[in-house]
Amino acid sequence: MSISEFVRKQLMNYFIIVTILTLVIAILGLIYEPNQSFGYEAYFSPLLFGLIAVIPSLVTYSTKELSLKQSIMRKIFQLLLIEAMILSFSHIVGILKSEMIGSMILSILIIFVAVHLIEWIINNKNAKKLTLKLKAFQNTISNHDENS
Repeated sequence: MSISEFVRKQLMNYFIIVTILTLVIAILGLIYEPNQSFGYEAYFSPLLFGLIAVIPSLVTYSTKELSLKQSIMRKIFQLLLIEAMILSFSHIVGILKSEMIGSMILSILIIFVAVHLIEWIINNKNAKKLTLKLKAFQNTISNHDENS
């Protein structure tokens, strides 16, 4: 995978993460601090957490094709890095309360899985389109060869 493809993929993942993260923050906020109100600076929170969540994706980049085992190991390492970075950052800025740790760990896992599921759905759809185009092209070539 080229670096530009990798960056494009991570940019798409960033926006998926931010969207899902906004929903998760709203849900956890309603559960743990329903009476809390925020100023406009709160809108930056999902953007910042999304950025922190995308940074560990660097461990998945490779210029050569990875085996299934290598890919799985890198994804597990990526998830562990995301968990550690998000929890550490949350603790440092003072928004992580002890009763929230389990919910945050589970939320990060759910977001991680959701992002990869959405990414798989998009890639699968693109692969089907390419397959149809390839079949149409092959039919065009075989029809052309028959007419020649």
